[in-house]
Amino acid sequence: MSVLTSIVGVTDLTILVYFLVLNSFYAVLLMLSIPEIWEQTRLAEDEDFQRLMQSDALPPITVLVPAYNESATIEASVTAILTLEYRNYEVVVVNDGSKDDTLEQLRHAFDLYEIPRVYPETIATKPLRALYRSRSRSRLLVLDKENGGKADSLNAAINASRFPLVIAVDADTLIEPDALLRLTRPFLLGREIAAVGGTVRVANNCTVKDGRVTDARVSPKPIPGIQVVEYLRAFLFGRLGWNRLGGNLIISGAFGLFRKEYVVAVGGYHTNSIVEDLDLVVRMHRHLRRRKIRYEMPFIPDPVAWTEVPESLKILSRQRERWHRGLIAAMWQYKSMLFNPRYGRIGLLAMPFYTFGEMLAPVVELLGYLITGLGLAFGLVNVSFALLFILVAWGYGMLLSIWAVVLEEVSFRRYRRFIDLVRLLLFASLENFGYRQCTVWWRLKAFVNVWKGVHVWGDMARKGFGKASVAALIALCCATPCLGQRVRVNAWSSYEAVENSQDWSTLGAQLTLASARGHAGWVAAEVLGRFGATDVTERIGAVVHPTQRLWLTAEAGTSRRPVFSPLNTWETDVSGLVAARTSVGLGVRRWNYAVGPVDVLMPHFTAETRRMSWSVRVFISRNPSKRTDTAASLRATRAVSRRTTISLLGAGGRESYLVAGVVQSLKTLSGVAGIRYNAAGGTTLRLDVSVIRSRPILSRSGLSIGVERVL
Repeated sequence: MSVLTSIVGVTDLTILVYFLVLNSFYAVLLMLSIPEIWEQTRLAEDEDFQRLMQSDALPPITVLVPAYNESATIEASVTAILTLEYRNYEVVVVNDGSKDDTLEQLRHAFDLYEIPRVYPETIATKPLRALYRSRSRSRLLVLDKENGGKADSLNAAINASRFPLVIAVDADTLIEPDALLRLTRPFLLGREIAAVGGTVRVANNCTVKDGRVTDARVSPKPIPGIQVVEYLRAFLFGRLGWNRLGGNLIISGAFGLFRKEYVVAVGGYHTNSIVEDLDLVVRMHRHLRRRKIRYEMPFIPDPVAWTEVPESLKILSRQRERWHRGLIAAMWQYKSMLFNPRYGRIGLLAMPFYTFGEMLAPVVELLGYLITGLGLAFGLVNVSFALLFILVAWGYGMLLSIWAVVLEEVSFRRYRRFIDLVRLLLFASLENFGYRQCTVWWRLKAFVNVWKGVHVWGDMARKGFGKASVAALIALCCATPCLGQRVRVNAWSSYEAVENSQDWSTLGAQLTLASARGHAGWVAAEVLGRFGATDVTERIGAVVHPTQRLWLTAEAGTSRRPVFSPLNTWETDVSGLVAARTSVGLGVRRWNYAVGPVDVLMPHFTAETRRMSWSVRVFISRNPSKRTDTAASLRATRAVSRRTTISLLGAGGRESYLVAGVVQSLKTLSGVAGIRYNAAGGTTLRLDVSVIRSRPILSRSGLSIGVERVL
């Protein structure tokens, strides 16, 4: 029994020392990351991005976007990439034989047309089916090829690329507008850069508008919330710390900029690799070290891309098992670099850490659980030692996670709400209870699958970032809702001073219920009371998307005690995309007054750019006296910041009004100026000022304030 006790004691002590050394090394990375953050922040603050945008010194870049079954996110992602703030770049999207309608989404959204398939095949890939250019976006090139996996798609994109720098971006990734400018910083400083990586953050629960994360939030759900902490820990002090040690082995496949000549020199991405980004970086290190080429592979924290992470244990388990399977395969395949001084810090420091610290960690942790548990059960280990093991294995790691959150809060502070900080600290603490044990189990399964020769990715189902249609929202006369939300409450009040008449005060409220797929279908109900004219109007409307390019609007309403309003109304509208960000439509409206109906035909046109949208609408109405009136309106909306939007509306012509029991044709000229501010917590504040000149009567001016809340 004493021999068994000694064996258990020595084993437990070895495991304890292992975790103490491992977590202490993580602490060293944390300490090294602090001066690195200060230096990177100083460099970022010194940059003049406006001047840099106009500089000829900016290196041209090709953005590589592999896409397989990415129908839910492809349009938003590519649209965001095409509007990056960079002077000289192209975008190459590769449809890797998708089984869904990814290619159709691209065709319709960007008006693709087929071109001859002529470009050098520097790296062997699966056969190409077709090559497309975009009529609306000259930067965009789309390849349609047979399925060969992500690595094969990236190789095909590299073959078709024209520029010396390439950046691999996942199709479910949203890049911040200035990310490319920030990524090129090391190249502009004259350093010998082989590759550079940026920060990847979690987009779940964030507000996404026009392919941009406009409001960063931490998900209240434990699975994505804990992953936010993991990403902070991995990027903020993990890779920043390795910058100081010169041993970065991972440039994220979701967001990494590479010098193309080095990628081609090592044969591109290996198609038999499970984690192609790690495999490529290790091969590049080996190639450059063998040829004694001076180089750096730094990580920069301020260029940011956002990605959707799994929200279910089933999908998360596939992802983590695949990641660890790829790590095992890479460490085994390049084991000759381990402790080899020929490869410098990569061979002597990085490879040993990833082999013994990252790869073997789940095996050692499982042994620790088993031996400590059995030792307690049979009296071979005392309680104090077991608590010490938990403290070193869990407590030390928990402190490091909390420090990662603190580092984010004091340096970048992308999550500005107090509740987000509370959630981050909570998830950093709860990560060790259940979630950590699951990841250990998933990574252990990777060893079994490597032994079995399993080489599959597994499906990574995604919810997508949601879509919005400007024209449909204008048709319903409501503000743009937050994407992906299900319930929206909108309330407003206005006051209008009416010339030669009693002033009007209006109170209104609207409730919108959206389907789980964003704007695929939603219903809005509205109640509006106008005091001074004693109108009370109730309306209900709906929007549906039969296809991605077509949407239908329907609305009906009634009015009680109408003075200036019709007894009841109905309206329908059909709108569709004719280009990537351009739509046309036709609406029909009937206002039923007591003296007869007024029918209105409303053709309209909407165009958008990255920051602005324009909408032109014509009103052709026929009133009970058989008179035809015509009016037109022009609305311009511009985002002046991430939170603030201004709009101007001008209209003029003849319109029909109910005056003294008679529908009259009045000559009108009106203007409305509005501002909207997206405050914290999904709240939008609105202020509108209007001036309407109507002859011979009903000229008025008014002020309206409103608040909108997404639940």
